[in-house]
Amino acid sequence: MSNRDGLARVAVTEALRLRSRHGRAGDHPICPIDLALDEGVEVRFASIPSLEGMYTPEGRAIVVGSLRPRGRRAFTCAHELGHDAFGHGLRIDELLDDNTATNRKDDTEFVADRFAAALLMPKLAVLQAFVIRGWQIGSCTPAQAFSIAGLLGVGYTTLIGYLAGTLAVIDQAKATRLRKVAPKTIRAELVGADVPGGLVVVDEFWRGRPVDVEVGDLVVVPDGASVSGEALELVRECLFKATAPGTARVACGSLDVVVRVMRLNYTGLAVYRHLQEVDDDA
Repeated sequence: MSNRDGLARVAVTEALRLRSRHGRAGDHPICPIDLALDEGVEVRFASIPSLEGMYTPEGRAIVVGSLRPRGRRAFTCAHELGHDAFGHGLRIDELLDDNTATNRKDDTEFVADRFAAALLMPKLAVLQAFVIRGWQIGSCTPAQAFSIAGLLGVGYTTLIGYLAGTLAVIDQAKATRLRKVAPKTIRAELVGADVPGGLVVVDEFWRGRPVDVEVGDLVVVPDGASVSGEALELVRECLFKATAPGTARVACGSLDVVVRVMRLNYTGLAVYRHLQEVDDDA
């Protein structure tokens, strides 16, 4: 076993231990921000173009770049939480010109990446998400992979890479075919029109965590679902738009989930991210 294999095993074990310590079932998706707050780690969003994320042991605090895509922000938060779990000390990840983060070849960063992947996409949760919907991973469609990525709170290409690489539940040829279909194309096919913002598909099998979106995002709900709350506005049947910070609720049969809407490019403490207007520095 190589040194990296050993580090990966330790990272996965610690991620699952953290989940268990806070009552997160291994087959459920999670919100890493909620988990960090439960762990006593402060999370803050900062509108800094060059920032991916930062962890400081002083006060146990994480800073996440608010200008990054939603899935990337979730992974970054989980990554920085890995630095906290392993006591890595001050870490700063900045974006390079090619839109990748610094220090990714460092063993410390490798451990934090593997921790984040295991925290957000444990094998049991990934397999369960496909099985409960009657979808075969090996022959999944781009729309199905997109829906599962949204459920897990990660990016579409991040999930595909994880399925093909770490979990090895699809082959590289399948991964290549899925990557050729851009998320923008999938969103347009699901809605029937171009979608400039984000899109989350909420079906009757959604469970484990709230639905997190930003103002301007679209939310697909099951046929016949009831939607309450002022944060979502009806676009057409089964399609809603997040129009204001706050919360809403989607219910349909056994489905009963809260939708949390954050301001676009929000800056400030994560605990206030769904409130209308808060000056947390006052």
